[in-house]
Amino acid sequence: MTSDASFYQFSKEVWQAVQDQAIETLGRREFCLETSRVNAMRCVHLVEEAECEFGRQVWFFEAVAVDPIGNGHRLYGALDFSVQFGLLEPMRTMLMDQPHHRQRYLQSVCGQSDNQVWRHPSTKIWVLLTVASAIILTALWGLSFFKWMAQ
Repeated sequence: MTSDASFYQFSKEVWQAVQDQAIETLGRREFCLETSRVNAMRCVHLVEEAECEFGRQVWFFEAVAVDPIGNGHRLYGALDFSVQFGLLEPMRTMLMDQPHHRQRYLQSVCGQSDNQVWRHPSTKIWVLLTVASAIILTALWGLSFFKWMAQ
């Protein structure tokens, strides 16, 4: 949990929007909305909106969801919101069977970096192959050019 998220006071409208999105997430997975309930909603990551960039909120919730057959399921959800001009815009929603999957999701959200792409081994291989092929093609073109000039 980021330090700002634990002490931030959210308005009733924000709580209601998050609650509605959590219930909508259960509905998309075809759980019965009348008998299912959402518990323990909390904001775990908060980036406030700035002048030049949108804000971000990640919320966790727990739910007891009932499927159409009547079986109860304990589910753990994550809701990712973009804060745009003071409004919450849902970006991603996830429902998981295990709570530790939410932590992995939060780490992927908070730890995203543009540099991670360049650190991946397969990216290094493709970059090296591209550079090597450019050097080889340049050398072949140079040899054929000098051969043509020598004639």
